Order: sequence, then structure tokens, then C-alpha cells
Amino acid sequence: MMKHAYLLYEQQDAEKNGIFIEQVIEAAKKHDIELSLVITDGIDLNFLDTTFGEPLFVWNRTRNAQIAKKLELIGIKVFNSSFVNALANDKKNTLQFAQLQGIPTVPILLDHQIQQYPVIIKTIDGHGGNEVALCKNVDELTDLQEKWHNRKTIIQPYIESNATDVRVWVLGSEIIGTVKRIGGQDFRSNYTLGGTIEKYELDAEKREQVKRLQKALKSDYIGIDFLLLPSGDWILNEIEDPVGARSYYELYDEFLPSLIIEYFNQQKERA
Repeated sequence: MMKHAYLLYEQQDAEKNGIFIEQVIEAAKKHDIELSLVITDGIDLNFLDTTFGEPLFVWNRTRNAQIAKKLELIGIKVFNSSFVNALANDKKNTLQFAQLQGIPTVPILLDHQIQQYPVIIKTIDGHGGNEVALCKNVDELTDLQEKWHNRKTIIQPYIESNATDVRVWVLGSEIIGTVKRIGGQDFRSNYTLGGTIEKYELDAEKREQVKRLQKALKSDYIGIDFLLLPSGDWILNEIEDPVGARSYYELYDEFLPSLIIEYFNQQKERA
């Protein structure tokens, strides 16, 4: 007997991830799960209970934690939880949370703490390397603060990493992949913005930090991004939910949609 579940996307992201969506839906069928895509643009939170009924689970691939929270309140299992989704989409709260777990992070500066340039300014809810800018002087910083005056932003020191970072994909408590990303002609290392990728082996200390952070978050499927310093140390930059997986497909043979659906199904069987 087929079980029902839902996959939530905003329209723009669904259009960019069409192949992945098809693969996940097909992977779900192998577990007798009918996974239906729901576009959330303009969705009325007051009618979520009638929209979804009693599904096996809902996979929230939006950046709208309110949807996840509403579904949780009516007893529906959501991957990731509203807590994880909200935290991951607030860079300031992410860094503060990680600091409480003893994870090294990129510092946040107040205006009066800026002693030298360049600095980085970013919106707290930007993603994919968007709304992140390098400011070489106070005039450039002031211009962007005025441009983003209606957005919440953070300022951070520019930390030399040779445009290199490490993304760690975590499914439940398992680290399923790590990639070192090296930027092209840009200080940002996002693969979608150009650059190169390669597998990266975590040492025992880095692996322990990732697992400690995941245990505190109680996340289901996330990406964790660290700036990789020339010394070999790293510092947390951000957490991604939803997390992209283009570089995972390039580097790993495991079929990611199957891994994810198997995990979701196991979690519901244990509940």
C-alpha cells in the first residue's frame, strides 16, 4: 500500500532543481511512498491541515520555517525541523549557536569594531553566495549598508582562505560527503559561481566538530560550510538548509536521492 508524503519547493528553486525532484520522487516509489511536489509560493498557512492531511512526512526544501512550524503544530513530521530551517537561514544566529557548541566561527563585527579593511558584508538570509560583498574601504561598506538598509546584515573581517572552503553533507548523524571548493576569480568559493572542487578528507578533530554540531542541531539533511585556512584549520561560515548537491553528484557514486529517502523512511519507522 502506497504511503503519501510531500516535497515542498518555492517555484524558482523547483525550476532549477527539476531533475533532482524527479529523481527523489522516483526513489520514493521504491519504498512505496508517493511523494508529491507542492509549490509553496502564496500558500495559506491557515489551510495547511486540509492541504496535507496525514502524510508520512513532509520534506521542506523552502527557506520558510513558518511552514515547517505550522505543520509540526498539527503533528506532521517535517525534515528538517522548523528550528533547523530557521537557524540555517539566519547567519548571525547560526554563528552564535555554533559558538555555544565550541565550534570555531568567523567573527561578527560591529561598526565601531572595524579596525581595518577589507571586510565582508552579507545579508543574514542570503544563499548561494548571493548578497555577499567584499568592501575595501568605509565608503564601499556605507554604500552597501544603504543599499540593504531594509535587510538584516552582518559584517565580518575578511579572512584569507585563498577562496577555499569545505562543505560537509550530513544525513542524520552520518557524514556522507565532503568537498573542498576553490573559487575562480572571486573571493567566494561557491561551485555554482565558478571554481574547482575535489574530495576532502576530514581529520578526527574536524569530524568530531561536525558531529557535535549535528547532535546539537538534531538535523536531518544539511550542508555545513567552513572556510579552510592556509594553516589547515577551519572556521564555520554557514549552514545550508536546503543544501545544494551539484558538487556531490560530481564527486560521489552514491545515489543521493535514495540515501535521503531511505533515511526519511527509517526515521518514520522508528517513531
